[in-house]
Amino acid sequence: MIRLATQADLRAVDQLILRKAEEFHAAGKTQWQKYLEPSRTDFVRHDVMNGSVYVYEQEGTIVGAVSLIPPTSWDHNLWDDADAAVYLHRLVVDSGMKGKRVGEQLMRHALAETTGSVRLDCVATNEFLNEYYPQFGFVYIGERDGFSLFAKEC
Repeated sequence: MIRLATQADLRAVDQLILRKAEEFHAAGKTQWQKYLEPSRTDFVRHDVMNGSVYVYEQEGTIVGAVSLIPPTSWDHNLWDDADAAVYLHRLVVDSGMKGKRVGEQLMRHALAETTGSVRLDCVATNEFLNEYYPQFGFVYIGERDGFSLFAKEC
């Protein structure tokens, strides 16, 4: 079931993001290094409290999450007109759910819940994500500071 996260989900979402960041780090990837820091909890808390995190819950366990949020300082660094859109961040799925299309379902749900421009970014060298996002109608805008930029009108 996909639903908006509540305050009760905060720890589960935070730990899901931390585990994924640790997996990336162990694999030698630079993606999500900032989420290894305890400050990641502040991002999660802020997004959950503002009603902008969707979770995928299966049998009472949060196995995926995604944030659909106003622009952050990160987005202002990558986009010249950052205030013209909302941003999809922290799409995360428990590794045990690989192949079960949880990420796809979260993406489709989040996109159905918004109107206007939605943007996201990913590491430019991440071939999987650079091929994944266009499946949802995102258009490649270009690269900036080593990140691929994507946008979609909903």
